[in-house]
Amino acid sequence: MAMLKPVLLAGAVLALASVAVAADAPPLPVRHILQTAPTSASPAAQIVVAEVTFAKGAKLPFHTHPGEESGVVKSGVLVMEIEGKPTLTLKEGDSFVIPRGVAHQATSPDNETHVIATYVVDKDKPLVTMK
Repeated sequence: MAMLKPVLLAGAVLALASVAVAADAPPLPVRHILQTAPTSASPAAQIVVAEVTFAKGAKLPFHTHPGEESGVVKSGVLVMEIEGKPTLTLKEGDSFVIPRGVAHQATSPDNETHVIATYVVDKDKPLVTMK
């Protein structure tokens, strides 16, 4: 019975440490789907239009999409890292294109940022797969 107390205490310390790490993690952006429509190119694909809002300091870690993503920064600044490419710092009016399956991440370093993103993706797969 005496051995059980240290194990429980260690488990509680680990649980509290993981909560502290999660509390320090930057906020995730919020994706609001504006429209979804079929494509004329394939019945297996769809077009998804979304507004993505990044709070100051928000970060969307490396992820992929089952199709292409294109977007434009509506307001703010977005730092985007695309696998195999130099880091981009995008300002209001700047646009980007990310090919199918290419890992990328985005951060809003200094202010709230709004992005309008259009995805042409497989409709039977999740829009985002985290890496």
